[in-house]
Amino acid sequence: MTKVSIAALRSGGASLALIASVGASFAAGDLIIAMPANNEPASLDGHIDPYQSTWLINSLITDPLVILSPDGTYIPGLATEWSVSEDGTTWSFTLREGLTFQDGEPFNAEAVRVNLERVLAPETASAQLASDIGPIASIETDGETGLTIIYDTPWVTLLDALRRAPLWSPAALASAEPGDMAATLIGTGPFRFVDWAQNDNITMERWDDYAGVTAISDAPGPVGLDSVTIRFIGESAVMGQVLATGEVNMVYTLPPLFSDQYVDNPDYTMLSRGQAGTGLQMVMNTRNAPLNDIRVRQALLLAKDSAAANDILYDGLYQASDGPLNNIHPCYWDGATDMYPFDQERAAALLDDAGWIMGDGGMRVAQGVEGVADGTPLVIRYSTLHHQEIGEVFQAQMRPVGIDLQIEVVPGPVQLDMVQRRDFELMYERQRSPSPLILDQVWNSAYDEPGGWAWTGYADAELDGILAQLRAVFDDGERCDLARDAQQIIMENALMLPTLSQPIIVGLDASVQGFQMGAEGNWFFLQNTSIEE
Repeated sequence: MTKVSIAALRSGGASLALIASVGASFAAGDLIIAMPANNEPASLDGHIDPYQSTWLINSLITDPLVILSPDGTYIPGLATEWSVSEDGTTWSFTLREGLTFQDGEPFNAEAVRVNLERVLAPETASAQLASDIGPIASIETDGETGLTIIYDTPWVTLLDALRRAPLWSPAALASAEPGDMAATLIGTGPFRFVDWAQNDNITMERWDDYAGVTAISDAPGPVGLDSVTIRFIGESAVMGQVLATGEVNMVYTLPPLFSDQYVDNPDYTMLSRGQAGTGLQMVMNTRNAPLNDIRVRQALLLAKDSAAANDILYDGLYQASDGPLNNIHPCYWDGATDMYPFDQERAAALLDDAGWIMGDGGMRVAQGVEGVADGTPLVIRYSTLHHQEIGEVFQAQMRPVGIDLQIEVVPGPVQLDMVQRRDFELMYERQRSPSPLILDQVWNSAYDEPGGWAWTGYADAELDGILAQLRAVFDDGERCDLARDAQQIIMENALMLPTLSQPIIVGLDASVQGFQMGAEGNWFFLQNTSIEE
C-alpha cells in the first residue's frame, strides 16, 4: 500500500485521494473514527448548524443533490443532471427515480422543495446554509423528477451550497420535535443515525436498503461497513496515540507532531490534503478602539511571525495563509505575502504615531487616543474556537512591541453570540471552499446583520461592489480576478490577521481499504470503504 512521505506532509500535498483495495475481498466491519472534540457540532442538523463537521456527518446519513468529487469536479448525487440559464437566474435539475428515504418516504422533487424551503424559513434560523443557497424567488416541480430553482438575480454558485445541503425526509421534518436528532436525521444515505452521546460520540449503522447509485459509489447497493462511530477527543496527545493503541482505526485531523510514528509504517496509511479557504484567520472589529485605527491594525500584522509559529508549533507542517484567501486557494492574491513582513520596528512606530506609547512594565498605554482615556492599556482580545496555541505564540511575539494580546477560547455558540453583540477585537472566522464566494460572505457589508458573517463593521462601496459580482460571473478566471481585487482592498485596510492554514492529516489502520478524501481535506467518502481482516 502506498504511503504518504513526511516530505509530502510538510508540503501539505495530497498523496492519495483513494486507498485502493487490490485483490482483496470486500469485508464488512466497524469503522471507529477519532475526531477533535472542537469539531463536535452544537446541532447535527445541517439546515441549522453552520459548521463543516455537521455537513460532513450529515453526508454519511443522506446523499446531496450534487457531489464535489475527489478531483474537484461536480458529479451526480441525487440529481442526475442539471443546467443553468445564460443569465444565471434559473437552475434546472433532473432527479433520480425510485429512491426512498430511510423511513420509506419517497425521494422526489417535492421532498427537495420542502427541504430548501425549510432552510430558508426564518423560523429555522439557519446560521449559514440559507445564505449559501441564497434568495430563491420560487421553486417549481415537474412530476417526481423535475426541479427548477429560480432567482431574481444571478446565483451562479448554487452547486457549492447544494453539495453540502442535507436532504431529510419531509415526513420526519413534519413530525420531529425541535432538537430531536434521531427523529429528524432521516436521509437517503449509506448510514442510519443511531445515537449522539454529546461530548463523547456519534454512532451510525449501515442502511441495508441503501441504493448506492450516486456517482461516488463504485457499485450499487449498501456499503461494506457495518457501522461508523465518531469519537470526540479533546487532548491532542490522545489524538496522536489512539490509532497506535488500536482504540480506533481512523484519526481525522491527526496532530502533525504525532505523524512521524505512522509515516513509512506498513501498519498504517497517512493521507494529507490542504483546505482551500480563508485559513485560520482572525477578523478585526473595526467599530471601536483600538482597532478602529488602521495604524493599530497594521501594527498587529507587522508584529507577528506566522512562519516562526509554524516551526515552533507544527514543525513546519502547516501551510502559509497570508491573506483573506489562503495561499493554496486558486484565487489567492499573491501580493498579500509581502505586504506585511515581520517588522517589529515598523509596528512600534505605527503604534507611537497612533498615540499608544510605551508605559511602565513594557506595555503600551493610550495618550491622546480619541475616545480612550489616557493611561488605558493596549489590550486586544484574541478569541478563538481552537488553535489557541497560535495566539499564544503571537502573544509572546507581540509583547516586546508593547501589545497585550489576551487569548480566550470560546465554543461556537458563544462565538456567534459575541459577534452579534459586537463584543470582540480579534475573532476567529474560517470558511472553507475553493469558491471565492466565501469572500462575499465575510467581507460584504450587506451581511453585517443578525445572523450574517460580515463581522468587522467595515463598509466600503468599492469592495462591496466587487464582491457582489462574485455571485453573477460564470467564468472562473474572471471571478478570481475579482477576488484578487477584493483581497487587495482588504489587506490594504488591514482588516484581518492572517495566521496559518491547517492541512487535514488522516491516519488509517492498514486494514481500512477504499477510503476516499474529498477535494478538500475537510471532507471524505465512505461509500467504497471496507475493513479487510
